[in-house]
Amino acid sequence: MVVDMDTKLEQLRSNMMTSEGGEEKVEVNQRHLIDKILARYSAEFVLYRELMQNADDASSSAIQIHFQTSSPDPTKQPNLSAKCEKIIFKNNGMAFRPEDWTRLKRIAEGNPDEQKIGAFGVGFYSLFSVCENPFVFSGKQCMAFYFRGDQLFAKRADVNNQEDEWTSFLMDLREPMEMPNFDDFSRFLTTSMGFTANLRQISVFFDQHPLFTLIKRVAEPRSMAIDTKSMIVTTPQRMFTITNADMRQIQLDSEKYTPPSSLFTPFSLLTKPKEIDIRSGLPTEKASIFLRVVTGTLQVNVSREFEKEMERATKKKPPKTTKFQLVYTGKEELDASENRNQIFKELIPFPHQGRVFIGFPTHQTTGCCCHMASRFIPTVERESIDFADRYISVWNKELLCVGGLLARMVYNDDMEQISRLYKELVGLHTLVDKSASDNGVDSAKYLLEQRAAHALHSFTFQPSTPSAIVGTIHEERFFKSSKAPFTLMTSHGTQPITRARTIPDSTTVTGHVITQLLDVFIKTIPTLTPVMFQNCKESLIKLTKLGLLTPLGLPDVLQELESRSLTHDEMVACMKWWIECNKGNSAIPAATRTSINENTRAQFLGAAVMDLGGDQLLQLSQTQYWRNPKTIPLDIIVPPNTMPFTISKNFSSTDLSSYFGQMSELSVFDWIIFICDAQTELETSKEFAERVLMILSKQYPHMATKLQTPIHQRLAVKKCIPTKFGLKLPHEAYFTSVNLFDDLPIIQFTNLRFINTTLLSNLGVRKHVELQMVFDRLISDGSWSHLELIKYLISVQSTLTELEIRRLRGTAIFTKEGEEPVMKETQKEKTNEETGEKVVEKHQQKIQRRYRACDLFAPTEIARDLNLPLIEWGVRWRSSSDEAKFLERLGLITTPPLGTLLTMATPKTNNKKIQKRALNYLIDNYKDYESSYDADSILIKFIPCADGKTFASPRDCFTNPDVKILGFNVLHHDLIPVRDKLKVRDNPTPDRILEAFFQQIQTDDEAAATKKFEFMAGRMGEFSSKHWQLLRQTPFIPVKQGNILLRKEPSECYFESEESASFHKELFLYVHFGSLANSFLRSCGVKDEPTTVELAAMIVKDPQRFWDLSSGGERYLSALRQIAGQFYQIKLNKPLFQEMKSKPFLVGIKKKPMASDHTDESVVPEEDFVQYRLAKASDIFISDDTMGQQIFAPLSAPMEPLIEDFYASLGSQMLSSQIKEQYSYSNNIGITPRTKQITEMIFERTPIIIYQMMNDNPQRRKELLHDEKYVKRNLKVIQAKELKITRIFKYTGEKDIQLTTACADTANFIIYVSNATDIDYYDVANSLCRLLFARVQFNDAIIVERYLVASLYNLRRKGVPVDRILNIRKQEQNVVNTQNKKRISTPPPTHKPPMLTSQEVNKYTKQVQEVFGDCHEAYIRQLISQQSENHVQNVIDQLLHEEYPKVAKAVTNEDEPKEEKKEERVAEKPNGFINRLWSTWKPPVVTPPTQPPVTMPTKAEPPKPKLPRSESTITPNYTENIRQNLKRAIHSCKPFTGQNLYTPPRINQVTESSNYCDMTSGQNLTYVGNVMGVEFYVHRDTPADDVIEQYGASLKKFIAILNDLSTVFGLPMNSVQIFYDKEGSTIAFNTSGSLFMNLRFFLALHEDKKKEALIYWFMTFCHELAHNFIGPHNSEHEFYMSSFAETYLDPFMSLIQSMSDQ
Repeated sequence: MVVDMDTKLEQLRSNMMTSEGGEEKVEVNQRHLIDKILARYSAEFVLYRELMQNADDASSSAIQIHFQTSSPDPTKQPNLSAKCEKIIFKNNGMAFRPEDWTRLKRIAEGNPDEQKIGAFGVGFYSLFSVCENPFVFSGKQCMAFYFRGDQLFAKRADVNNQEDEWTSFLMDLREPMEMPNFDDFSRFLTTSMGFTANLRQISVFFDQHPLFTLIKRVAEPRSMAIDTKSMIVTTPQRMFTITNADMRQIQLDSEKYTPPSSLFTPFSLLTKPKEIDIRSGLPTEKASIFLRVVTGTLQVNVSREFEKEMERATKKKPPKTTKFQLVYTGKEELDASENRNQIFKELIPFPHQGRVFIGFPTHQTTGCCCHMASRFIPTVERESIDFADRYISVWNKELLCVGGLLARMVYNDDMEQISRLYKELVGLHTLVDKSASDNGVDSAKYLLEQRAAHALHSFTFQPSTPSAIVGTIHEERFFKSSKAPFTLMTSHGTQPITRARTIPDSTTVTGHVITQLLDVFIKTIPTLTPVMFQNCKESLIKLTKLGLLTPLGLPDVLQELESRSLTHDEMVACMKWWIECNKGNSAIPAATRTSINENTRAQFLGAAVMDLGGDQLLQLSQTQYWRNPKTIPLDIIVPPNTMPFTISKNFSSTDLSSYFGQMSELSVFDWIIFICDAQTELETSKEFAERVLMILSKQYPHMATKLQTPIHQRLAVKKCIPTKFGLKLPHEAYFTSVNLFDDLPIIQFTNLRFINTTLLSNLGVRKHVELQMVFDRLISDGSWSHLELIKYLISVQSTLTELEIRRLRGTAIFTKEGEEPVMKETQKEKTNEETGEKVVEKHQQKIQRRYRACDLFAPTEIARDLNLPLIEWGVRWRSSSDEAKFLERLGLITTPPLGTLLTMATPKTNNKKIQKRALNYLIDNYKDYESSYDADSILIKFIPCADGKTFASPRDCFTNPDVKILGFNVLHHDLIPVRDKLKVRDNPTPDRILEAFFQQIQTDDEAAATKKFEFMAGRMGEFSSKHWQLLRQTPFIPVKQGNILLRKEPSECYFESEESASFHKELFLYVHFGSLANSFLRSCGVKDEPTTVELAAMIVKDPQRFWDLSSGGERYLSALRQIAGQFYQIKLNKPLFQEMKSKPFLVGIKKKPMASDHTDESVVPEEDFVQYRLAKASDIFISDDTMGQQIFAPLSAPMEPLIEDFYASLGSQMLSSQIKEQYSYSNNIGITPRTKQITEMIFERTPIIIYQMMNDNPQRRKELLHDEKYVKRNLKVIQAKELKITRIFKYTGEKDIQLTTACADTANFIIYVSNATDIDYYDVANSLCRLLFARVQFNDAIIVERYLVASLYNLRRKGVPVDRILNIRKQEQNVVNTQNKKRISTPPPTHKPPMLTSQEVNKYTKQVQEVFGDCHEAYIRQLISQQSENHVQNVIDQLLHEEYPKVAKAVTNEDEPKEEKKEERVAEKPNGFINRLWSTWKPPVVTPPTQPPVTMPTKAEPPKPKLPRSESTITPNYTENIRQNLKRAIHSCKPFTGQNLYTPPRINQVTESSNYCDMTSGQNLTYVGNVMGVEFYVHRDTPADDVIEQYGASLKKFIAILNDLSTVFGLPMNSVQIFYDKEGSTIAFNTSGSLFMNLRFFLALHEDKKKEALIYWFMTFCHELAHNFIGPHNSEHEFYMSSFAETYLDPFMSLIQSMSDQ
């Protein structure tokens, strides 16, 4: 449709343009146009800028600006504050050509010359900013401009005078004004001269006084080389290419008038101005600056399309070539210039940003310290570069790229000049000492560093203003235009940035330290100099952030170290730097600090090599020691892997040991090992040996034994002991105290007091003559006395070594008391004195047998009593003598050893006297043997037991006689008092008790086992958790199964009790050994009943057996409930958990409807047949789809939350997940009034639905597919015939097809509704949910249905912000109310009411009878016929406030058959407020067409009921009266007019309303039993069997109603009871939280009206639950009752909806 309209518009325009209709000229207000154009020229001095630009375009070399006042006086000093009336601007450029004069008259027609700046054609009109009638004179012609009204006119004429070289612009000022600020104006003119192509001189006059002169001098250009191999000379889009570049020096000389300073002093007003003679000229100041201008020649290459667009925008074609200029102030120019003069402030931007010049300076900065000028296309006001226009933006950005490229060329050129000078003046060196102080050569180096820093700072880009694009493009091309690396000034001259490295900032404390260290030992790596850091800190930071500049790191240090060895000072600095790296000094780069690990540490230590002088080098990784001069003097030789002291003295021992591998202090031990292994001088030089021993002696007392031993071993084999006979081995030398023989080598030291005698002794230097020598020299044969030898040894015992003592201990020296000597023949060679021959003489000699001291006992009394071997001692034995002590040292036994005593005390001695003496001695002297007497380790059986015959070891004997039951020995009663001395325990240890218990119990019967269990019960406090674990895991409990006695583990047994389930006894083992024994067994793990885990394991093991033994049903379910309640424990047992998933032990319920003989649908069918089966979890489904449950009747889980969660954990699936639904229809009817109504309802309620559902669950927003706007644009509701829903049970493949009233086509966004009479809005809601949401949840359709069908009023009551969502205005409601008031207050017309048809009268009569059913029908018809309008409402209002004739009450026949009453109730139409409220959820009853009566065969009359009919026990028309009362209350509501008082309506009396929950009737109830899980009570005067027999089926219905309502309230069903009485007004009551409901009222009111019954008993529940808070019927009770109703209305509505669906 939109396309058609566009086509019509095109045709209309075409017809209009081709027709011959009149055309009109568009007129322009030229004055306003010029004013608006000039309004955009907001910059200062715009007039002069435009005129100077025109002059430069006209190739002018000089301009003059004259300011003239009304009364000039050339004899006086110029008064700059005087008002000027005229301005004349002159230039000496080319005179105006005819085309110039023509173009001058045209606005917005710029200079078509592509090499000129002018582009917009509005520059000249800047004159109109100060004057009305500008006048132009050039060559031989002139032109005047003037206004007539708002139109501008021009007049041109020829000049007859001789042609003047000056082109003049005369401006008579519109209003007198002061000359511009002289300082600012001078600065502007100076800055404007920076990039002028032709201008060389500017002069400013004030009344003929020259105020300011500026002269520009330009040197010859120097060509700059363009190397395309190293530079990219083309812009990114190849629009510009630099073909040539040159650099030239520019000098600007200024002379400026300076007014006398006295004129500006505070006293100038009080004193007379000083007269100045101006004939000699005005006072002026002169200044000069030097600039460097780089000009690049550009070749322009643009496409034809681009050229056209540029010509359209600028009125000229792009040039074929153009230029780009850059003003750069080098360090030399800056130092030579008088840059502090204010007039040059903006021309030398350093250190600030330069500006972009478009002929003259603009507000746009360049981002670096350079001015740039080129053919940029500006905005109209020429203050900014145009980036708005598409093609102009591309042109300008490409030109900016040239600026970045040219800046890089300038920087490279400057650095090349610096590099050349550096080579000439300073020179290039591989090694550079960066820590050296400045000298003559370094002065030139410093100047060059300053120049390089200046260049780097000048080209460090900052964000440009006002557009950041300029600086960004410049910086990007600056770095990308060069193929060669960026160069910087370093310690090694100019170097590529890839080789240069930064070091920490020396201006900080920590950085200064690190920098000093690096400068000492980093000599081959180029680093940035301090000058660069001081002058270019920001530049270096930026280069580092860009990743171009790298801090000096560990790889660089390793490179330095691998290239050369370090001197001592360099190594000290290097090691200090390494320590700071390891300590995490923040001045060191983080990359270096984090790279420190074992690998890098090994690399560093391997690369660091120190020069020790000569050809000696020492690698740091091979350096193992550092020297401590306090321990090892500096003049003594040390191992070669010891760090020189000149280096190590600079570090703490902690740093050396922590950061340099395995380095440690050179200890005396290591040094001695080195001396012994490598120095022969130790055995050749007496002085060197004494020096070594002196050094060792000083540290020897502080050395550990484990270090002394290797030293002893090394020195013991070295001839290092100075003696009077030279250097000897240590064991060959003797101390000076040994003087037994004169020929012994006695030690001889220069300073013996510095030699440690202990050291000498430990090395082997002897303090006495060795025993063998003594034996050899003093003892010639074996007839010697050991007594004499002992006396000698005592005299030298202090000198005896341990080795000698051990030798004496092992030598048989001593004789045994009482042992006789033996005769032995000996031979001795002797020389005959006479003959000189050797003769062998034989002798018989008594020889005593010799024993070691350790083989004999001292001659004491106990030793003699025990017949022990004694040493031969001829004198009295004194144990305190030196001899006795020395002999004891040699091993003589002074007291009987414990083992000997214990052996003597055993029966093996066969001597009871000795046996008793040994035991008594042990007991009497137990203190002496206490340390060695270990009862647990003694295995000798020497202790007498209770029977007097048995002997046992201490560990096998006990004092408690009860242990005898486990086979343990008991101590003899005579030894009980000394049991502590013998260390006999009262009882065995728990380990031994268990060992004996397990050994004994295996052969015991139940009686013997009981005794042992009782004993163990007394010992339970001694067992640890380890013991109990062993008892629990060992099968020791005797259990008789048949005739076989088996041993079972405690965990397999349970205690038998009266409460034990009989069927459990068939499944589990039950035992009983008495209360005392049972206490022990209980601790072992025997339980009173099986645990939940055990019960689960038993059931899973054999489910069918447990089912059979438990008789199935409720007992089996109780076990499952127990397992489900403790399922969290069972999950921990993974094998059992997995087995439960696969075993068929769960109860599945399969319901089948029982066969019924009734054909009437109104009759409630009998209860379903329920079948229980054992099955796996995967074969059972959790019923969450009631319809699917009824259709397919799958095997389902019991409907208990606990059981359902349990089944789901084991693998049961939700029934809904296994049912697949599909929709179909037979014929598409299309859009009907019904679909329009549904569509409007959906459009109205969709915003509410989406808002509330998103508000209730914000996470659902991700699932929302479409909003209400999309719904209104795209939703279609179409009616179709025979809509069907097909359900497929995927588990079995069963299929069911049913009719439905609505379905959704998600692909086309359509809702189909059926042509059925009644639409189920649940189906509509479900279809809408499928369109709105990606995933429809379980309750979504119920919630959406509620919002679809509920009135807006009810939604507001529930807190839904309907007004805010739908934006319903109060004014609309006020209009409606006003109309209602007018209608009500309108007086009845005076004319006769119109006649009504009979159908209308019947219709209105029925409507009135719904409210007043007891009113006579004829009276109602009469009132209706009298009304002219609003017939029903007017009649109801009249009947509410008057008496009316009532119909007679019908008498109910109690004998009338119940079936007839049922038919009447079914035939009744739903009426009243409650039915209307719920009419949305239920389809109206369709009355079938009447048929002729059928004659039925007569049957015998049924027996008369034993109980009265329930309808007769309550007030007649109870429900109808209530309904009519409610309707009357509704109709009695009307708008308040402020005139009449409210009169309550008449109501029908309802007697039950006053005491319907009186709980006194509960005192006469008696318990009958449990019916379908509900406790049932009857009045004590009523036979229970009669109630069950007569109302059994109705009772089931009532229980179903109550069960549904309990689910709504989340109320346990066991808290609801049912009772029956024959009479009374009690409907229900609440006693102590238990709710009682009267079956009689259900029978009388709602037996066959399920929906009404649900509503009625829902309110009853709310009423009774409110009594849990408050007893009386007051306002507080009413509040809680209402709160219950409001809170649980939502789930109750869901219940009603589900009933409607079914």
